[in-house]
Amino acid sequence: MEPLMERLNHQERENLIAASHRLHVPKNSSVFKEGARADYLYLIHNGSVRIFKSIEPAKDLTIFTRGANDGFGEIGVFGGVNYSNSAKAMQDTELYRIKRETITDILSQNGWLSLHFTRWIAESLEASKAKMRDYIAFGSEGAVASVFVRYANMYGVVTPKGISITEPIMIQDISRHIAVSRETVSRIVNKWKKMGVISSGDKHFQVIDMAYFRKMLACHQCSVENCVL
Repeated sequence: MEPLMERLNHQERENLIAASHRLHVPKNSSVFKEGARADYLYLIHNGSVRIFKSIEPAKDLTIFTRGANDGFGEIGVFGGVNYSNSAKAMQDTELYRIKRETITDILSQNGWLSLHFTRWIAESLEASKAKMRDYIAFGSEGAVASVFVRYANMYGVVTPKGISITEPIMIQDISRHIAVSRETVSRIVNKWKKMGVISSGDKHFQVIDMAYFRKMLACHQCSVENCVL
């Protein structure tokens, strides 16, 4: 999905930045927690942020991740009084924070900018809905397959032997994305290795049989274009 700030022209980006306050968030630090007042919309200058929902103690489900030039907090700011999810920096991150009242005023005075925001939010909701479909409808194995497909879409390089995923994937990261135990994820991944669906080395995976995942997830029935994490 195209990041929010990359949808805007230079002047629109500058206007948003001028209306914001910049802050640094260290890796693994919370930006906001579920239930807190949704007072700010956030834009990411650099770094990355994970948006997640707590399922039970020590278990949470990743709704989406956002990187440089994107934003987050929109569901709380535009949809209610409180944030319905939590946000945490995945690495040292620089943010621009805009007050709810300020961004509301800016959008009310600029119809074209409002259209960009509307499209961005709509695409985000569609992508999140597709992700929840994969996680809920196809069980634990389908949920893990969904993560591999999305990693491949984001970081995959096509080779004669399959799709090499250039970013490292940790079992604990997959577990955190889908709220499934590490033991279950490990068992599924090892099963696929024995079947020849995937291979791995030095924390990097290669998807050898993407058709196996697409069939499992009934991808032919899904019209969402932004199939990413």
